[in-house]
Amino acid sequence: MNINAYLNRLLYAGPVDTSLATLRKLHYHHLLTIPLENLSIHYGEAIILEPDALFTKIVQQKRGGFCYELNGLFYELLRAIGFQVRRISGRVYDPEIGFNAEFDHLAIIAHVDGIDWLVDVGFGRRFPFYPMPLRLNLIQSDASGRYLLTEYDANYFAINQRDRTGEWIPAYLFTRTARELSDFASMCHFHQTSADSYFTQNKLCTIALTHGRVTMTDSALKITSNNQLINKAVRDKPEFEHLLYQYFGIQMAQPDVLV
Repeated sequence: MNINAYLNRLLYAGPVDTSLATLRKLHYHHLLTIPLENLSIHYGEAIILEPDALFTKIVQQKRGGFCYELNGLFYELLRAIGFQVRRISGRVYDPEIGFNAEFDHLAIIAHVDGIDWLVDVGFGRRFPFYPMPLRLNLIQSDASGRYLLTEYDANYFAINQRDRTGEWIPAYLFTRTARELSDFASMCHFHQTSADSYFTQNKLCTIALTHGRVTMTDSALKITSNNQLINKAVRDKPEFEHLLYQYFGIQMAQPDVLV
């Protein structure tokens, strides 16, 4: 792990220690600088769950990734700095079928100041800007929304997000059980190849703003900022490539398409 290169990628120049303040700042910077994206799946690139490959893609090539990649590499950074961390498995909620299978999502638990904190830089708009203390029924609010941890059953906790109607909608279930990166290989393959996976349906690239978010799919660009909304149709692949570079700094095609 090249800590300095990773911190430069995050545009982070603060203290590098194992305090809660540092964890919060790293988490926040990560969400504002590295997008959640599934472009590899749609451009024929294999996703390799191996730290060196993830570092090359996310840090050196200035790309993003989905949960296995983003949280997988962030875990390595936190561990290299000296944080007590473990990977955990999440089961994402689908309104049509309920909670997905084990290893559907990768998140992190960090133990700081005698408390476990849920850390997740790979869940887009459905996770707060900062780590959540594993304290039940404590509402956490920030510019991205309101969140609540509850006990789902004897085995699982649930993270919930409040929607515009005031209803608490589950995001995913998780346990505190430590996992290896290789444990997620089968579900990672599923999400790259199966027609039943959300990630194979459409290109997606999304990143947080301090008071909003930029999200792009095959057909639309959506920008929210300070409660203002801009919707723009994406007409074709060249325009998608141009907007991808303009808003996310990602260049997937040859430079001539960006003219």
